[in-house]
Amino acid sequence: MRFLQITPHSFRNLSSDPVFLGPGLHAVAGENGQGKTNLLEAVAVLCGQRSFRRARPVDCAPADAREAFSVSGDLERAGSSDRIRVEWTRGGGRRFFRGEKTATFREISELAPAVFLAPEHRELIAGAPEARRRFLDRLALGLRPAAGEDLLRYERAIAMRNALLARMALRPPAPGELETWTEELVLAGDAVRRHRVAALADWKVFFEPLARDAGPEYAGLAADYPAGETTVENFRAECDRALPAERRRGYSLCGPHRDDLLWSRNARPLAAEGSSGEMHRAVFLVKLAEWHAVARARGVEPLFAADDFDAGLSRASIDALLASLPPAEQTLLSTASDPSAWKTRATVIWMRAGRALTPAPSGAVPVAVPRMGVR
Repeated sequence: MRFLQITPHSFRNLSSDPVFLGPGLHAVAGENGQGKTNLLEAVAVLCGQRSFRRARPVDCAPADAREAFSVSGDLERAGSSDRIRVEWTRGGGRRFFRGEKTATFREISELAPAVFLAPEHRELIAGAPEARRRFLDRLALGLRPAAGEDLLRYERAIAMRNALLARMALRPPAPGELETWTEELVLAGDAVRRHRVAALADWKVFFEPLARDAGPEYAGLAADYPAGETTVENFRAECDRALPAERRRGYSLCGPHRDDLLWSRNARPLAAEGSSGEMHRAVFLVKLAEWHAVARARGVEPLFAADDFDAGLSRASIDALLASLPPAEQTLLSTASDPSAWKTRATVIWMRAGRALTPAPSGAVPVAVPRMGVR
């Protein structure tokens, strides 16, 4: 799958001019604040994903209005083409379109599979558990879009149950109401955990050999999801035990929204001993394995994109990452350095004040672009 062009409207600082894309590797280059990350973020939103920097949709609209934005794109997949569009308004939220017809989030995710890597993804190893839960759910959605229905079901159950617990001191729920939502929480939560376990198993098929091949410092990397071993009966009993504390606190204390993914190296916590460079490479391996898992599950090569992929890395590390990029039909890498120094040739998109200076649509062939004071 690849995009032929992307056209943002009122998305951060980006110009509304179309950005033409060809096959292969693209370097999105420019100084800081010129729109490199914004362009990759617009592509992610168009692909049905949330902002990889965890921005709210309102944050993606122009700072002087915060009312609406849209991103459209022409994509090519398996010899056929489609036009997709995402629109967001303050009052209406997100809406997706395929051609002129409305489309579901699931339909867009299936049409435009993509894997994104950003500096924020270091949280997958060294951050709070929330970041790792998001990774598990994103992985489950990427491999099995139908998992979205169980995730939504669980979100509704946790919201309804928390609302009952929060107001319990003032207004007790109707007889059986809390029990009903507790059972729904258990059943939907068990489904979410099963999706996570299955997705993690598919992902490990690729991650483990990639880690071994990356060198001895990565061969012992492991990811474990202990909650995935919880049976539905044990989950139900856990909810019963937690209920007195939940009544006092006013929210649910057990379930997939409290789970964690544990990273280790040779049985020791990775976050406590890995260097900054090792963390960067480990997260790259995580995302590379995600790309391969999604490609196998979908039967199509997803787009691969990495924001500031070379920040803080040595020349040898940059060359190693470029050499191990997935064989995607289209790859986007943003950088504040000069791509002409890369050993791997790329089509260069220079960003200046939100405007993409690209070759002509037929210019998917690598081109030499004059330097513009990139540091």
